Amino acid sequence: MTLERRINKLETSLLAKEKFFLWLNRAKAAGGFVPYWEKELKGPLAPLEWFADEEAYLLFRLVNDVNFTILNNASKNKDLRSFAHCALNGVVRRISRPNRSGALVPVRPIPEVPSRVGVYLCAKFRLLLEETLPLAAAVDEISETYLGGEDILFSDIRATLDAEVSCLNATAELFDPLTDWLHIEPLTLNRLTPCSPIVHARVDHVIHLSRAEALVSCSDLRKFKDALQRAFPEYSGLCAPSERSPTVQGSQK
Repeated sequence: MTLERRINKLETSLLAKEKFFLWLNRAKAAGGFVPYWEKELKGPLAPLEWFADEEAYLLFRLVNDVNFTILNNASKNKDLRSFAHCALNGVVRRISRPNRSGALVPVRPIPEVPSRVGVYLCAKFRLLLEETLPLAAAVDEISETYLGGEDILFSDIRATLDAEVSCLNATAELFDPLTDWLHIEPLTLNRLTPCSPIVHARVDHVIHLSRAEALVSCSDLRKFKDALQRAFPEYSGLCAPSERSPTVQGSQK
């Protein structure tokens, strides 16, 4: 590739990213992620010309993937929190009694079955925390790294995520007496920072999965498989090499 063609390709990519940010500002002006897509889906969806640029289209997919993931998880997490509250109440009633001042204290020895149920409940709720809280921290890191500090979340999704994190932390505090009585680690992930390995892993997963989805219609199978394996490294060894289709082989000659 000549220097002139490289410069032209770079200029085209920069222009595509500028158009992406114009789209993002216009979309956010609709008042939220849900209002925007409700309005868009009522009319014909004309493809945007900057979709042809790989990086600009990746940003488009990334914005929509992240916002939709949080929106989709919100109702599920609400149901899980309600279940956790009911189950926690049942376990605490089985393993504690009020003392003279009315405070709950554990019975000794704690019955085996309620104890095992309590440990299981704590483990399951910890998984919910480990799914949502690192994602919240990863969102800020993605916004800073890929959007130059522009919030990747629409206003309604940002409010949803903030409320979700607040409710999860409040519910986790309700588990404190139980984790203390059962001598297990408290349910908290408050010390998460952008430098935390769990946050880095979450950022990488989101980015590589969006890149793979953006490349799903691309003729470059190698790039698609590479992005997919980076998104799911635990399964990458199971992906046996396969022969490229004639279409793909021809596109890469």
